Amino acid sequence: LLKKKFPVMKESARLVLARNTLFKGKDAMQAGGKAFQEAIWDLEVKHFAQSLVRKESVVFFDRGFFDGFAYAQLGHLNGLHDRAIQGKHILYDAVFIMDPLPPKYYVNDTKRKETYAEANKIHTLIAAMYRKYGYKPIRVPFGTVAQRTQFILKKIQNLKCPH
Repeated sequence: LLKKKFPVMKESARLVLARNTLFKGKDAMQAGGKAFQEAIWDLEVKHFAQSLVRKESVVFFDRGFFDGFAYAQLGHLNGLHDRAIQGKHILYDAVFIMDPLPPKYYVNDTKRKETYAEANKIHTLIAAMYRKYGYKPIRVPFGTVAQRTQFILKKIQNLKCPH
């Protein structure tokens, strides 16, 4: 629903899995590792740069740069100092984190194979990473797509300062 009013940058991990010949045909777990995470970060940086030159005042990202630090931590990836420095140049005005779906709605697909428990662990870690990098994530309560969209639209109307 947000796409009806605003540009939305697609999830970089899915794009990397679909387009990058090193990872094509794999799911996120099979592709996992530093090269995969680096490719995602490179695409996140590209998406952020593209958002800065757009004429629209609001651009949404399906996932953000700092999500990668949660996945890197889970994958025990090291040597991320340069990416942490790079992250200081990526400034989101707001970070929205959706409350997890109840178990009865949770399904896997061809790219995401995590169990419900693993997905919740990742969710918690992602929120922690945004806080670590100075953001105050806005929790979007579980509800219908329309309800969540309305919640986000009301919040962005009231934004006055970045994170």
